[in-house]
Amino acid sequence: MKNTVKHSIRFFLALCILLVASQTVYGTAAKVDILFMNHGPMRPTVAKIKTLLHGYGNTVQAGWYDVDQQSGQDFMRNNKINGHIPMLIRIDGQSEFTIDGRAVSFQGFPTGASPFKRVEGNWSPEDLKILLDQKTK
Repeated sequence: MKNTVKHSIRFFLALCILLVASQTVYGTAAKVDILFMNHGPMRPTVAKIKTLLHGYGNTVQAGWYDVDQQSGQDFMRNNKINGHIPMLIRIDGQSEFTIDGRAVSFQGFPTGASPFKRVEGNWSPEDLKILLDQKTK
């Protein structure tokens, strides 16, 4: 009986150490939700983001939501998002960050990528990379 208790305690401690070590080594994946319009002007940006996210492997969990599909409409309703939004990127539930001392909102087209300035945001794919590098290290 005494040895069984000792073995159980040792097993439990070893299991706890393994769980803590696995979280330290692997961490948790950054959750990235991308709401987008699958229209011609946005497609190059979508392709760039897909390529960027692919480079992170399983350290980033991406969800793609096309505003013209049911999944996109559900995402908008569930997150209380209204209006004409060409793109919205949320990282771990947030879309506004401070990167290198400047406020960045991952909404609209990236800076310089829109044919219409009124739907252009203040972010770039490089901003997204900087943020994901921080989140996944």
